[in-house]
Parts: sequence; structure tokens; C-alpha cells
Amino acid sequence: MSKPINVYSVPDARKTLDEAIPEIFSRLGYSQKFKLIDTKLVLGYSLIVFAAASFFIDKKIPWEQSKKYQQILVILYAIVCGVQLWFSKFVEKGTVYQGVKKSDKISVGAKYKKYSPEFQFIISNGKSRKVELDTTYTKFFSEEGYLQSEILFSWFKEQLQTLESKKLT
Repeated sequence: MSKPINVYSVPDARKTLDEAIPEIFSRLGYSQKFKLIDTKLVLGYSLIVFAAASFFIDKKIPWEQSKKYQQILVILYAIVCGVQLWFSKFVEKGTVYQGVKKSDKISVGAKYKKYSPEFQFIISNGKSRKVELDTTYTKFFSEEGYLQSEILFSWFKEQLQTLESKKLT
């Protein structure tokens, strides 16, 4: 059983649900893909490398000699920041889980409202079908703030069956 959260805290509920999703889909037979996470890590670490190189150059080489290197590093930093922003806004789009089961691919995204217990899950199986589901946190948490894993598991299982039935029609 998970630790209790404040069910009136949107960030706590969001974090708990996001952390529970990989285990839920693992129980459903999916194995998680980390392509989006790996891309975010590469972009983030490259920003760290550019910043560290700039710091090192600033400390070891006089300003007049290092100015052209600093300009190049700032331009690279700005470009990678732009790519990272574009990636999170248009590629990742709130995706919290990607998985694969044999030849079936699944992607789960979430859109949370800032001060509301309402949110939306988007479950898609690649490019062909998707289901958009509006729900609330109160459905998956007890009054004491414990995540009710079985309810969440059966809810996702039901939604995947709905997605499969859409695929057949």
C-alpha cells in the first residue's frame, strides 16, 4: 500500500498517479519504453556540458581570447534550450507512459487542471486510435489519501478494452 497524500493537493495526486501508471501497465503485460525520457536526458545533459564548458573557459582563458568560444557556447545553449522547449511542447505533450506489448504500442498522456481535481487521460495505441477520458482524483484515492491501486488497475483495463473495441470497428 502506498503512503497517504493530501487529496486536495493537485501536485501530490498527480505525482502519485504518474508513478503508479508504469506498475499498472506492467501488470497488464506492457513493458515500458524510455525513448522520450532518454531524449529529455540527452538534451538536459548537453545543456549542462555547455554551461560547464563556458565556466571552464571563463576561468582558464582570458576574456578577449575566450569571447568567440563563449559566443559559440551561448548560441549552442540557446539552440538546445529551444529544441528542449519544442520537444516538451510538441513531441512529449504530457506523455507519462509509453509501453509495448508484443506488437501493440501504447502511450498514456495526462492533462491536469491547475486548481481542480479534474484531469484528462489520453490513451493511444500508436497512430490509429485513441481514447480521451475525463475523470477526477477522488475516483482513485480513499478519503484517507491512499491510492486504490485495484480501482486504478481495473479502470485502465476497462479503458484498454474500449480502445481495442474501437480498433475492431
